[in-house]
Amino acid sequence: MEQAAIASSLLDRRRLLAQAAALGVLLTAGRPRPLRAAAAPPPVDLQDITVLIEAAIQRHGLGGVAAVALHHGQTLYRGYFGNIGPATPVPVASASKWVAGLLVMSFVAEGRLRLDLTLGEAGIAPNGTHAAAITLAQLMSHTSGLPTPGPWRLDRRYATPADAARAVPGLELSGTPGTVFAYGGLSMQVAGFLVEQAGGADWNSLFRRHIADPLGLSQACRWGDKWGIGGGLIATPDDYERILCLIMAKGLSPAGRRILPESVFAAMERNLSAGAKRLSLPKAAESLAGYGVGLWCETVAEDGSCPIISSPGAFGTYPRLDRPRDLTILLVVKDQLRRLVADWRGVMTAMTALADRRN
Repeated sequence: MEQAAIASSLLDRRRLLAQAAALGVLLTAGRPRPLRAAAAPPPVDLQDITVLIEAAIQRHGLGGVAAVALHHGQTLYRGYFGNIGPATPVPVASASKWVAGLLVMSFVAEGRLRLDLTLGEAGIAPNGTHAAAITLAQLMSHTSGLPTPGPWRLDRRYATPADAARAVPGLELSGTPGTVFAYGGLSMQVAGFLVEQAGGADWNSLFRRHIADPLGLSQACRWGDKWGIGGGLIATPDDYERILCLIMAKGLSPAGRRILPESVFAAMERNLSAGAKRLSLPKAAESLAGYGVGLWCETVAEDGSCPIISSPGAFGTYPRLDRPRDLTILLVVKDQLRRLVADWRGVMTAMTALADRRN
């Protein structure tokens, strides 16, 4: 009898948590509406977050999950489930774009590239054409107007940054650069070629030199042979956590080493897609407010800055920074984001509630 009562109580608590998580997702989409006679949900604790993650694992048959939340630089939550541990290499898909943005900005900080550098100036597109006016910032924010081939076609036709750059003069744009937003990988392949030109080496070598080695990332952290600059990064949860700590600290490594200047992050974390017509984007991103240099702006302030930023990938990895709360969240998995996005946003809502409670 006592065991049945405990089970019933736990079930009620899980239902309340699911309702709270679902409400959190709804509140991010619009103005909250008052609920009449609604009882306050129980305070969220660490076990509640584990319950939500384990429920997602069971619901979707996930092989493994890594879940990390840092608040004011201290561990708020850390859990590794199934076949993913802190040192397990995982393809992170479009979570690559944020890291690619860091490498691009390292060359901007050194003065070897400019965000307003055009493809005409770089000798990639003939002067006088629409493509010649495309800037590096537009390439990194999906506002270039370049086509958006799917990942398989990207691999076949534009396998390297040089392949993508050579193809630019013959491509038909979807609109005037800066006026359209079309999410895809080709534009970042072209940006990768600009980086390789400026650095005199291949993308992976430059990534190791400028970001990975100074930050102490594992040798497993590198771009593979598929999905291009915008989707090909392989990283362990520990690697990506270090990357997020670097971003939250605005260029300082966890060891206190200055790797990128602070000014880089103000430039990256601005909505560069404001006013652009949305032609294509992932369904999971439809509620997000805009796009910066390699990252989604989940929210946009009046001055165009992005207080909450992320870079979710198609395989389900979801890194997110909430600057006002000083809250870092990383969910790593190998599955499909479209199946998991509601669960992940529920987990992030619970982690945010726990951070607020402990603030």
